[in-house]
Amino acid sequence: MPSESKKSSDLSRITFSLDAFDERVINLMAEKRRQSRSETVRNLIHNWIESNPNLLTSNYDIDLNDITREIEIADYDQVIQDSIQKLVRYSELFNEIEFDILAEQLEISKKILRDIIFEYRSKLEKLGVKLRIRGKLIVKE
Repeated sequence: MPSESKKSSDLSRITFSLDAFDERVINLMAEKRRQSRSETVRNLIHNWIESNPNLLTSNYDIDLNDITREIEIADYDQVIQDSIQKLVRYSELFNEIEFDILAEQLEISKKILRDIIFEYRSKLEKLGVKLRIRGKLIVKE
């Protein structure tokens, strides 16, 4: 399933040729939906993929669940890395801050913030940020 947050300029491009019949059908579909031709083709492909998981598995040995998990992991890792960089910048602004407020400021869940503090502690310390959780507060040491 494509990420809705992706901008079209971030998506990879594929160039292909259409015969006259296919081009006419795509043009009519795009016109009826008031979409670009590329958006129409992208939607056709996406709908076909979602409607044919068994065919993808049997003919191409492609498991859509595996692909979804891989994308989620990559997205999660990017969220973690971006949040660590923000946290390093924000840490200059406080000696202690409420856990909820920092999670909201970083635009991440409290679980992800906990993961960063516990699982990425050594990375944060290498970046000069030593944090501890004390009750509902995050305290900078």
